[in-house]
Amino acid sequence: MDQILLFIKEQIKRPKTLPLVGSGSVLIIFALIMGIVDNLPGIIVAFVGLIMIVFAGVHHWREARIFGTLFAVSLISFPVLVLLHNIFDGINQNIGTIPVLNQLLTGLAVISFLGAIFLAPVGMVIGLFAGLFYMVRSKTR
Repeated sequence: MDQILLFIKEQIKRPKTLPLVGSGSVLIIFALIMGIVDNLPGIIVAFVGLIMIVFAGVHHWREARIFGTLFAVSLISFPVLVLLHNIFDGINQNIGTIPVLNQLLTGLAVISFLGAIFLAPVGMVIGLFAGLFYMVRSKTR
């Protein structure tokens, strides 16, 4: 817990972090007001807001290798999270008669699903584009 608080304190000291988080939050709120169910502009605005929030945590990285690692982990995590969602949902369908267990499995399935459709693609986008940017930048110097 102390490492998380230390990380947050270090991030807040960076001048670009709070504007990125604030702008991303405003975009996500705006997307929710627009509606994200069957509304492509709302979905795009929500993804851009989430990209800004995630980028606020990694914008201080300056090596293409680190962004490549982010891309690889996000690429691998997508099918793993989809599989976990299906496993938790399947177990819940078969033995979900106990209320506490039902709620726990539903929560794990939802978290896995949201991670698969939101965080994994955002990590892939940031890892790919920032990694390419820093790779080209290091070759031109």
